[in-house]
Amino acid sequence: SFGQRARLALARMVAQGCNFLVLDEPINHLDIPSRNLFEQALAQFEGSILAVVHDRYFIEQFATTLWIVDNRSIRTQ
Repeated sequence: SFGQRARLALARMVAQGCNFLVLDEPINHLDIPSRNLFEQALAQFEGSILAVVHDRYFIEQFATTLWIVDNRSIRTQ
């Protein structure tokens, strides 16, 4: 499944020593158990993550800084 491939790709990157992840809607295709496991893995990741997401719950759980794109400008929050 797509969720299994996403988890495997994340695990491989972390095992290879990456310290920066760029994620585009990483939880869109995950079922609830897979999403929970994915979020647990992200919470333990020691590097930086740049994620493009629209899910408010995900944002509230993980974001430390928001870059909001609005009307051809970017503001932080």
